[in-house]
Order: sequence, then C-alpha cells, then structure tokens
Amino acid sequence: MAFPGIISRLHPSTTPQDLALQLQQGQHYRAEALLLPATMAGHAAEILQTLPERISLYLTQSEPGLPLRAHDGVMTGEGPLMLQDGRTMPQASEPGQGVLVPEAGLREMALWLEAGHRHFVCPAAVQPVARAILNIWPLDPYLAKHFLLSFTPLLDTATEPALLAVLSARLEPATPCSDWVEAYMKLEKRLHRTYLDH
Repeated sequence: MAFPGIISRLHPSTTPQDLALQLQQGQHYRAEALLLPATMAGHAAEILQTLPERISLYLTQSEPGLPLRAHDGVMTGEGPLMLQDGRTMPQASEPGQGVLVPEAGLREMALWLEAGHRHFVCPAAVQPVARAILNIWPLDPYLAKHFLLSFTPLLDTATEPALLAVLSARLEPATPCSDWVEAYMKLEKRLHRTYLDH
C-alpha cells in the first residue's frame, strides 16, 4: 500500500456526531489516512471497526492491545511515523529533509513542494483542497501556486471551531456560515470537482 500524500488530522470534539461526520466525509472525499489526536484516543477501537481497508489510521499515542493493521501506525510528537509493517517515515524539520511534513508546514506548502516533499499532515476539514493542490503540483506548479494564494491565508486564520463548521457547511450548504467558512467552501468547490481525481 502506497504511503499517503495527505494524512488527515481529525478535529478534537466532545460530540460523537462530529466524529461520525468527520469519518463519513473522510470516506466521501477519499481520505488516505487519519491521524487521531491524543484527546480522542478512546475512540481508536471504534474508528478501526468502521474504517475501510484503504484508509490508514495513525495514532498519536500507543494503544496497547489495539489490533492495528499493517498500514496503520503510531506517530508521537516530532518522532517518525512507525507503521505496523515495520516501515518508518521520518518527520521533516525543514524543506528537503525527512519525508512527512508536519501540519505547521502546510502554511508554506509551496516551499515544501519545491523541495520535493509529497506527504503532508493536514486538518481533516481542509483535506480536499490540500489533496487537490498536491495533485495539481506535478502537472502545473504555477496553477498550484495560484490556488495556494487563496489557501494559505485561510490556513493562517483557521480555528478549530471554523474547521468543524466546514463539516456542517458541507451538509447544509444553504445554512448561513462565517466569512471564513464561506471563503473556504468557495475554494473547495473550485478545486474539488476538477482536480481531486488527477
């Protein structure tokens, strides 16, 4: 199984509906892997039961006794991602070094892409846009940079409540939402239909 280009970091929430919505939308938008924050570690077993074989689950803390699949793994702190099949994916500390770009690096996605990186941790709510930009890059870096001009400022001002609001906005497009969610949804609509499958 190929190592995922985008690892979708799930959004911590105390509402079971939010987790269900994230998992449902992750499958709809063809998430490759999910990263489970430590605060949601108690949901690891239930997520594994509902996760299709094609989506990997990465934990941020080890869960003894949890029957992880070969392509699942554990990534603690700034250490490497250790997969169950024995592979190790080091996290990058600067462009050109390591394999996996941490979530903080997403705000400078163009620099990392120019340095040859193709694996990013990304908030789950904005995974469709990040995936589309990753797909565009090898075909047309200038077009990818054009879309990053809209995406990067959104990442700079993103909050967890705004990211969670994206999940609801996808379900109920007619419901009024914040300017941030509206701007993100407009960008996602432009990118998702055309470029997600490249």
